[in-house]
Amino acid sequence: MIKTRASLACCAFALSLTAMPALADDDCDVPVQRWQSREAARQMAAQRGWQVERLKIDDGCYEIRGRDADGREFKAKLDPETLAVVKIKRRERARDRAHQQRPGSAAPPASQGAAARVFTPGTAPRGQIE
Repeated sequence: MIKTRASLACCAFALSLTAMPALADDDCDVPVQRWQSREAARQMAAQRGWQVERLKIDDGCYEIRGRDADGREFKAKLDPETLAVVKIKRRERARDRAHQQRPGSAAPPASQGAAARVFTPGTAPRGQIE
């Protein structure tokens, strides 16, 4: 009797989990009648200094891919009614980080001469154990 109640409780719990809708915080649920035009989204992006490479609709939001005013790649989701940024991702690359180093910041460690070099151009690599 106790095992039956426990198994029924587990089944009821599992069914309640499957009945719950998947909630995503970056989805837009604005009715299409209240959307601003794609051209308005492009104008908003231009005002921010963005270069739009792609504008599409994803999860009910406008999604813009392009470059920001600093030339870094990004992907932004916009609310189609207010054109507010719902979510933004910036792509960081090693070359971007190198350009962002400011004078006076810690420089990468310099080579300590030929003894510290593991790879020399034009020769086979060698390993050193210290």
